[in-house]
Amino acid sequence: MKFQALAAFSLITGSLADLPSCQIYQQNQCAGDTVTTDEKFDANRWFTPVRGSDDWQESFQDYSHLTGYAKITYDKGMQSATVTVNAMHKANTTLSYSFDGVSQTEATATFTPSNAKGPVSLTITGSDKTTIDLEPLDFVWNAADIELTYPKGDYRSGQKGAIVELFGWPHKDVEKECKFLANAGYMGVKVFPPQEQIMSTEPFQNVMNPWYFMYQPVSYKLEGRMGTRDELRSMINTCRSLGVRVYADAVVNHMTGGGNDANPYHRNPDANCQTFGAKQSTAGSPMYTQDYTYTEGEETGLPPLQEFPAAGYGPLDFHCERALNSWTDPLDLNAGWLTGLTDLNTERDNVQERIAAYMTDLISLGFSGFRMDAAKHIQPDDLVQIFSKLKANLGGEMPEDWITWLEILLGGEKDLLMCDPDSGYNYGSYLEDGLVAAGFSAADVEKIKIWNSGYPKEPDAGACTISKSRNAIQNDDADQQNPGSTSRDMGDQGCVLIKDCQSADDHREFEKKLFESPNGIEDEDADYPIRLILSSFYFVDGVQGIPDGKSDCSLCETECDTCTGVSLAPAWVDESVGYDETDYTRAHRDPEVIAAMQTWMGI
Repeated sequence: MKFQALAAFSLITGSLADLPSCQIYQQNQCAGDTVTTDEKFDANRWFTPVRGSDDWQESFQDYSHLTGYAKITYDKGMQSATVTVNAMHKANTTLSYSFDGVSQTEATATFTPSNAKGPVSLTITGSDKTTIDLEPLDFVWNAADIELTYPKGDYRSGQKGAIVELFGWPHKDVEKECKFLANAGYMGVKVFPPQEQIMSTEPFQNVMNPWYFMYQPVSYKLEGRMGTRDELRSMINTCRSLGVRVYADAVVNHMTGGGNDANPYHRNPDANCQTFGAKQSTAGSPMYTQDYTYTEGEETGLPPLQEFPAAGYGPLDFHCERALNSWTDPLDLNAGWLTGLTDLNTERDNVQERIAAYMTDLISLGFSGFRMDAAKHIQPDDLVQIFSKLKANLGGEMPEDWITWLEILLGGEKDLLMCDPDSGYNYGSYLEDGLVAAGFSAADVEKIKIWNSGYPKEPDAGACTISKSRNAIQNDDADQQNPGSTSRDMGDQGCVLIKDCQSADDHREFEKKLFESPNGIEDEDADYPIRLILSSFYFVDGVQGIPDGKSDCSLCETECDTCTGVSLAPAWVDESVGYDETDYTRAHRDPEVIAAMQTWMGI
């Protein structure tokens, strides 16, 4: 999970100041144990400016009137797919759907390898001439086959292996790196959130586009900070053709919040009524939240609530606003807004369907699985429904090499989250039993791992009611890079390379131990089949920007005097042998770490 969503402030003023003095709207606040947004707030939908109005942008298309997404459902064997367009028009006008330029009135279409040999374009048009272009449709049969180019090892069809997390690496650099990963024997690479996310031309807490903006989604378009959908597709196909599987960081618990949205008019009564404007996004889609607002929409006559039209979400698809104040209260964990991030109501069937459709899109593009960010803020019963809908989308069977690992930060809540099977909020045996009851085979349940945050100090914490064969383990991880992070306590059993390791040698030894003799292992053949290694980047003078060029202050347009940034540096350096001391760390390239991994994998 990623923190720090509260918006930064600059001195601009809006022209639609409907509330007097420095008042802001305080609607949709939870009362008592209420978690749902009142249906009356559906009237606040359609806040996006109308085409041609002052605040409209070309990338907003006609989201002021139209919203929708495509759901792909495969038959058994995944050699045929039915595409269903779920669309809504503000005025309920007649809609038509254009697949690769061919218009039809039906909201469904069927595709096979013979009539979909590449991406298929999709446009929705209303009888009032409003229109939106959706993401291109990709299908699994167009993804490159996984061709092992490295020496044979004990990969178990993608169920055992080492996965490198290339933190802050653009897709183009990952594509270049896959040849090295293949030759080294790594099973896969995990890329950071590929979906559309917040970006800004104004520093946030004096930092230009900090890394955690990647965890503040705007839509499920695969147009993120690290590159475009086309670049992502190219990278996946290159990596797969070399035998390297690719995994996505899926952020599906929440969307952006805290006023980090496209509304130009915000102010903060607790900061001398400072005002701040709109954020941008990596694909330019509109997005609105309810915090720090004081104006009304020109079309609705009402203040904004949660609205993400490029994802198909409206106000009712989110929990009412509730601060996450307790880590031991299941209601707070499931429905609380973590530092202002708008919390999706994953109890709703349509929200579960939308998340499953996004995951289906990832697999269709060629991903072999995903990490589920902030999974402990999605209650286990909802996860069962989401995975069940994903399974149905994939023809009733999970792919042979598919895996996912759930981010379940344990801390002092390990009894509630893992060890007490009767808690009802248990991601161990309770979730396992729910998956079995929903028709998942024992083999498919094994594919759903728990990322064991107790490792390496308390390795048994993540396995007290399940087998360690359902654990994924890791030393250094992305959340720990932040100064002052308390997400995990590794004690003297691990260290964060860029922050508290005494030397690269110390970090190297912990990474070697991950493969040679990880703490808590009991069955060498079965325990911890998924092991992850983070390749990170250095925070220059404490600045939490990425050296991908998008944290460079040359991009600043507003409040630039205090901007701190990071200059562009290449992530891919072919001659690196690991543990580089500037820019990117490339720890995964270290020969000793690779040798330990190869021994574990029987290479």
